Amino acid sequence: MVRDKNETFYVGIDGGGTKCRVQIETSDGVLLGSGLGGTANPSHGLETVINSIMTAINLAMEQANIAPQNIKNLVVGAGLAGLHLAKYNDLMRSWQHPFQALYLTDDLHAALLGAHAGKDGAVAIIGTGFSALSVVNSIKTPIGGYGFLQGDHCSGSWMGYQAVQAALLSHDKLESPTLLSKLLFDKFNVSGVELANKLVGAGACEYGALAPIVFAAAANNDVKANKIIAQSCDFVRRVITLLIKTKPPRVSLIGGVANQLLQFLDKDITTQLSLPINTPEQGAIAFAREQHQSIDSTISSPLQG
Repeated sequence: MVRDKNETFYVGIDGGGTKCRVQIETSDGVLLGSGLGGTANPSHGLETVINSIMTAINLAMEQANIAPQNIKNLVVGAGLAGLHLAKYNDLMRSWQHPFQALYLTDDLHAALLGAHAGKDGAVAIIGTGFSALSVVNSIKTPIGGYGFLQGDHCSGSWMGYQAVQAALLSHDKLESPTLLSKLLFDKFNVSGVELANKLVGAGACEYGALAPIVFAAAANNDVKANKIIAQSCDFVRRVITLLIKTKPPRVSLIGGVANQLLQFLDKDITTQLSLPINTPEQGAIAFAREQHQSIDSTISSPLQG
C-alpha cells in the first residue's frame, strides 16, 4: 500500500563511525521500514555522511512504500557520532536537506534517550569509536568522544590499531609472533612494510574493521589478542565505575564491540548493567518528536541542534 502523500512520517537515524541505521514510523508510532547505510561520522566529510544517510533513508522509504517525492514529509531526528564537536555540528547544519524538518544531536544523546526510554540514565557506546554519557537530574557527565587517535580507548578502531602495531613489532622480531599477527598479514596477503603501506592514511573505519580479527585470535587463546581485550575491559571497568558514581538509575552498554566485550567483563561490572529499552534509532525519533512539537508550526524546514 502506497502511503498518503500528505502523511507526516518520523525518522530516527543512528549514525555511527561504520554504519548508519534508520527507522521510519507513522505519526502514531507504527514502524514502517528500516534501512542501512555507511559511515555517518562527519569527520569523513559532508558528502560521505549525506550519501550514507540518504542511502539508508531511501531503503527505509522503499520498505515503507513511501513514494520518493514524499521525502518532504519526513521529520528526521539524527544522532550522529562526533556531533558534540562544534566543527562537525556546524558542518551538518550547512546541509540543505530535502526533509520537512531535520533535528540534529549526537549519537550519545540519541542512544541514551532510547536506552532509558527518555528518562535519566547512563550509556557507554563502544563500536568503531568510544564515548559515554550520564544524565541525572539534568546534570550531564560526558566521558570520551575525542575520536581516533586522540582517544577511543577500548573501541574497535583502538583494538585494530593495537593489533597492527603488534604485528609490525613481531615482524621486526621485537615481539614474539602470534596467531594475531598471522591473521592480519593473511588478511592483506602482505607482511612487514607492505602492511604499513596498505594502511597509509587509514582512519577509524579501516582500523575498526580489524577488530573482529582480534576477537577471532582471542577465541584461539592468542596471548597478544587476549592482552588487547584485557586492556579494553579494564578501560570499560573504569568508565562504568565513573558512570555509576553519578548515581544513574540505569547503565547500558551499546555497540557492536560492546556486545563482544560483555563475555570478557567481570561479573561485578555486568551485574550493574541494564539492557537498553529501545534502540538509538527510536531514541532519535523521540528526540525528533519532542523538538518538532516545540517549534512554531509556521516555521518551514527548521534545522536544529
